[in-house]
Amino acid sequence: MPDDGITADAVNGPAFRAALEQIRADVAAPKGPLEAAAKELAAAAAAAAPHQSGRLAGSHQVVPAGGNKVRVAANTPYAAPIHWGWPGHGIRRQPWLVATWLRNPRPLDSMTQQLQSDIDKAASKT
Repeated sequence: MPDDGITADAVNGPAFRAALEQIRADVAAPKGPLEAAAKELAAAAAAAAPHQSGRLAGSHQVVPAGGNKVRVAANTPYAAPIHWGWPGHGIRRQPWLVATWLRNPRPLDSMTQQLQSDIDKAASKT
């Protein structure tokens, strides 16, 4: 390899490697920012849900889905037929969850900014 004139010396190798590992773990497991974005989307979806009795709107929740995943769900037996429609039963499609996700980029932007802030903060410690 040609010498490009750039060198790096780690004064405390184990501490440096531990700091890099912590950065990797924080970025790989964005639970805090992810849950905050999901809660904001759940609240927006509840506001956008079709209202008759209010039960459907009140059923929105954030559900852990394993690993670094969460689901925004409306926990009623009739949520899916109302969301996706059921023509055989005269139920027209009202996709409020998908519409909320597509029309509301702010929670995901906030999550991205928080993750970048976490990366910058961790990087400044190295």
